[in-house]
Amino acid sequence: MEKIKELRKNQKKMIEGLAVCFIGGWAFSSIISGSFKEIGNLEYCGEINFAITILMLVLASAAMAGVYMLHDHLARLLMFGLVYLYLILCATNGYGMNWEEKTKNPIGLACFTGVLCLAAVFAFYYVKEDIFKLFKKTKINRKNANALVVVTGVLLFAFVGGVTVLRYLTYSNSTFDFGVFAQMFEHMKQTGKINTTVESNVLFSHFGRHFSPIFYIALPVYFVFSSPVTVQLIQALMVALPVIPILLLCRHYKMSHWMCVAVTVLYALYPATAAGTFYDIHENCFLTFVLLMAIWAVETNRNVLTVIFIVLTLFVKEDAAIYVLALGAYYLFSKRYKKKGILLMAVSVLYFVLALHIVDSFGGRALNINNAIFRNLQFDAEGGMLQILRTIIVNPAYVFGQVAANYSLDDMDKIEYLIYMLVPMVPVIFTAGKKYARYLLLTPFLIMNVFTSYVYLHAIGWQYNFGTIALMMYLLIMNLSDLNVKKAKTRIGVAVLCAGVMFMGAVCPKLGHYTEKYKENKTMYSQMNQGLDLIPDNASVAASGFLVPHLSNHLELYDQNHLETDVYTEYLAVDCRYSEEEKFDNILASNQYELIYSVEGAIKIYRKK
Repeated sequence: MEKIKELRKNQKKMIEGLAVCFIGGWAFSSIISGSFKEIGNLEYCGEINFAITILMLVLASAAMAGVYMLHDHLARLLMFGLVYLYLILCATNGYGMNWEEKTKNPIGLACFTGVLCLAAVFAFYYVKEDIFKLFKKTKINRKNANALVVVTGVLLFAFVGGVTVLRYLTYSNSTFDFGVFAQMFEHMKQTGKINTTVESNVLFSHFGRHFSPIFYIALPVYFVFSSPVTVQLIQALMVALPVIPILLLCRHYKMSHWMCVAVTVLYALYPATAAGTFYDIHENCFLTFVLLMAIWAVETNRNVLTVIFIVLTLFVKEDAAIYVLALGAYYLFSKRYKKKGILLMAVSVLYFVLALHIVDSFGGRALNINNAIFRNLQFDAEGGMLQILRTIIVNPAYVFGQVAANYSLDDMDKIEYLIYMLVPMVPVIFTAGKKYARYLLLTPFLIMNVFTSYVYLHAIGWQYNFGTIALMMYLLIMNLSDLNVKKAKTRIGVAVLCAGVMFMGAVCPKLGHYTEKYKENKTMYSQMNQGLDLIPDNASVAASGFLVPHLSNHLELYDQNHLETDVYTEYLAVDCRYSEEEKFDNILASNQYELIYSVEGAIKIYRKK
């Protein structure tokens, strides 16, 4: 009987060894051959030398077998490492493929990375015990954990700063919206007012669009370093800073040092975190940090800090009140902080009404729901908020159906959005058990991002996810703290691996894209800079949209593309990279301007005679 048991044990070991060696060798030979670059190329299979491929596979598997015989634990870890490396290389190269053409699937990249996540999870579950043993042996103290969190934040800052600054240097951002905010900071510096001339092509307060006094806390930085680059780096800093309250919350919930690091890494790799900056700075970028700091202050009974950070959260934007309202509802119905919950709900509603009146007083349209955001919930285009409430009450089935409603027949944008937002989070955020009140934290995600038909609200590449991310991270931390250690490690491991695949597939390639763009056209960008430098700082300018951010130091500046009537400014700046010169035809036909600088296919500068 003992011999049979021993034989079965050895048989199991042999089968495992063969599987580990073959899969590890297959992953390694696939990396070496570069097959991850041929995602859409079936002909590659016929063109490559099959005999050499098999030889590489055999040699790689044999090398893995040698490792397995010496140390099976190390071989399993190596196999997982090679598989995951191959998967993220596939994800990165999937970014450049035309999925709609190759697969007839406009959201092919999201689906592809979802499949890669599934493969990564299978590989992880096979070796998770080996990984847990490795981390258990590699003990870290509080100081080392803090250092790793800081490194995570610095790397996130560097990535976001790199992408967004390169967008500026390559003339890739336009008037809307970076030109608006860049000029707004210059107005704030010189006049103290949050004005622009490019948002509506007249001198106009940004408070007429959104009530966002939060920008004033960043003004001292701009005073010292007055440049559009600084504006982009302010955003990068605000996106990186949330690692601090995330760490503080993890400590409050008594997580291990490694768990604290894992949660902050998940935040940094989460696709919507960095991708939310890809259309440049917006007030929303402040939300994640100030909201998480407010949550930490409530959790630790720091009442003064609670007031400060709740006020800062509300100062981000008028609709930031919905995140405070959801937070208050959670505290009330979970019975954790009932009085604070009621107070937060009351303050958020009152502030929202007040903020809308402030926006209206500056000549704005407040939250112009009739025009765009919740049009899909209105059976009458002039219905307003009360009609949206009526739709929710009368026909909840229709509202739930809007989860799958896309912007157009060809886009499938909502499905793509849900894949990116939920795949990394699902392993943890839906493990609250019977603590149903926690799911109230997801209501802003449903209302603001999922039920709406406004396409930018359900896209990871825009700025509308930062409040949702804060509440999701809070829910994730609470849920993890309730799980036993083994389950918590498994769930966070799966979440980090999935986030890593999606980050490499949908987010990381942006840096390479703008880096290459800058290298290829560096001379042209330098020539464009030289042309714009000829315009005196105090001169009035009308410019093409992609030149506006580089002219944001001019207090009287207009986007020629959006002018309804001709404006005869002192200078004209024409972007010749695109077919925009005709926008200036009427003005130039007046014969009031002389050409003072020209680079073919790049830029022309005109001065009024």
